[in-house]
Amino acid sequence: MDDSFLERPGSRGPDDQDVKFAHFGRLLHYSVSGLFGYYDHEFDLDVDEPTILTGANGTGKTTVLRSIDWISRGHFGPLGRIEFGTMILLFEEAMLEIQKVSNGHLELQLKRRTETAKFWHYSLESESRLTPSMEIFRLREAIGIEDWDELSPDERNLLIHRYAPEPESDKPEWVSSLPKSFPALFVTDQRLAPERRRRPKKRGGGETIGVVAAIEAAVLHINDEVQRYKSLYGTASQSLDRNFPRRVFSAISSQREFGGSKDVLREFQEVQALRSSLATTGLISPTEIEDSINDLPLNNPDSVALIATYLSDTREKLSTFEPLRQRLEPFIEFLRRHYKNKEIRIDDKDGFKIASTRTGEDISPVHLSSGEQQMFILAHKLLFEAPPGTLVMIDEPELSLHVLWQSTFVDDLTEISAASGTYFLLATHSPTLIAGRTDLRRSLDG
Repeated sequence: MDDSFLERPGSRGPDDQDVKFAHFGRLLHYSVSGLFGYYDHEFDLDVDEPTILTGANGTGKTTVLRSIDWISRGHFGPLGRIEFGTMILLFEEAMLEIQKVSNGHLELQLKRRTETAKFWHYSLESESRLTPSMEIFRLREAIGIEDWDELSPDERNLLIHRYAPEPESDKPEWVSSLPKSFPALFVTDQRLAPERRRRPKKRGGGETIGVVAAIEAAVLHINDEVQRYKSLYGTASQSLDRNFPRRVFSAISSQREFGGSKDVLREFQEVQALRSSLATTGLISPTEIEDSINDLPLNNPDSVALIATYLSDTREKLSTFEPLRQRLEPFIEFLRRHYKNKEIRIDDKDGFKIASTRTGEDISPVHLSSGEQQMFILAHKLLFEAPPGTLVMIDEPELSLHVLWQSTFVDDLTEISAASGTYFLLATHSPTLIAGRTDLRRSLDG
């Protein structure tokens, strides 16, 4: 692997004691040798559009995605159990090399610019061990699994495998920091299914409120975010309104240059465009959109000072919604494109609403088709659960998508990527999903 990236010009990074979770940047290249004993794979990742892995069954598409996910989460037990020789992840700002020296033993090496290479030896035998009863108790306490006996054996094994403890005493800080240095989200068809999740316990309460479907949990999360940002908007409005007259008189008396009527009108149109965008998303009421200011005395300097101060305040108030608007607007537009005969809106009283355009009646999220629920949950994960810079890996998305949606999926993800700052790696068998984008395809068939 060419590690010449380490020689590229760049300022010396801060010492480890100053920055615990220095980001590696985006993943640019992945390679693995001897996977399952005979596969050698390597490919570049496209950070602007989804990278698409293809290959026959058994070539390791899912394993490649899982290996990246395990590394991101710092779970080396599963990685130590698969057969491979060397695995290299090349990032924008770092290179991580993992060698399997024997069964259950890994050698990790991290290289960064201007820093000494770091090494760590992982041993499967050194993992902490708990008795089955202790393991079940720990899981119940850690992740709220109370009805353990109702889970299937596969579900129990999945949870034990996912949350298996690893030794912390000999783990260096750079290894413990991997989830923050290299954020990744692994999405499988199973995770997109309309599973049911427990509501959080009431603060100070000892009982679980109940169980809700995953899509209901997503709707609740969106509604909480909307209310939080509306509260911020209200606070900003009160603060600015409180001293608005004083600032107007200060602007008039200071004789500041606010430009002419054309400048004020242009500023007004920009504020109107922002208002319209927020009203379309449902974050403000359409009644807040004014018709025109052409009838105001824009040739009067005092009037211009007043209007300019008002517009500046309005822009500052509306800007409190911007972090949410950047996620909510593409989310709603995504659903509107894929949901037929349905209206998507944010209601002032009830929050997120889905209604039939045929009957006008509200539709409960749990009464959407399974495919519509899966699209909702996926879009929520990508826009509300994955922070910027996250590598989102989706295994066989065609299992969750209607065939008509598959043909636009790459474009959908490209649009979401631009809005969320995430980037994507897909594994698929679907020619419809690839839709002629051979430039994004990376074949593992050799």
